[in-house]
Amino acid sequence: MKGSSHALIGVTAGAIAGYQVQPDVYTIAVASVIGGVSALVPDLDTNGLATNRITLSKQITQWLMQLVGAGILVAIVYQYFTTGFAPSILLYAGIGLLLFIVSRLITQRRMLTLTGVMVMWLGIVMHQSIGILLVGSYIVIASFLPHRSYTHSLLGLAFYAFILNQLQQEWPIDGLLAAGIAGYGSHLIADMKLLPMNRRGVKWFAPIWNKEW
Repeated sequence: MKGSSHALIGVTAGAIAGYQVQPDVYTIAVASVIGGVSALVPDLDTNGLATNRITLSKQITQWLMQLVGAGILVAIVYQYFTTGFAPSILLYAGIGLLLFIVSRLITQRRMLTLTGVMVMWLGIVMHQSIGILLVGSYIVIASFLPHRSYTHSLLGLAFYAFILNQLQQEWPIDGLLAAGIAGYGSHLIADMKLLPMNRRGVKWFAPIWNKEW
């Protein structure tokens, strides 16, 4: 199923969940957005709509790495001709060279990893927000998982619910937990093999039981 379809189903599920929590327009609208976003979260384990929307730009990151690497190398040359050789030059030269190499080899999946690390760093900056740290950790973990594995299971849903619960404690938003769970759960249900458009199913009980449903 396409990401846009998952998002639409998630918006509907989120709106229903929000209505159950607080039947007012504002809560339903916010819950709809939360449900739509949450419905895309399980697919962070693949190079799809969700991944491409949240990751840092690969091209911009490569350009920045090469720019910083070039700046380091220019600074090294300047230092060598003005103050002479110093052991630290070798360290900085290695860092500059490493940035050039990484900029050429980095993949979209590793961009997702880098995005997760940046989100975790943001959590530390924001007065050590545990919720944001957990969001970053989810992104990092998802970037190393094969598609339709743990993010498409009850284990992934439980971890996401734990993150939502922590976020709701930090930012009390009506319907956040309910809409998030509804949106995430809607993705797993929509990916089940019993639906004719899905050739693969969902391993609800992974890693304990890897049967696809």
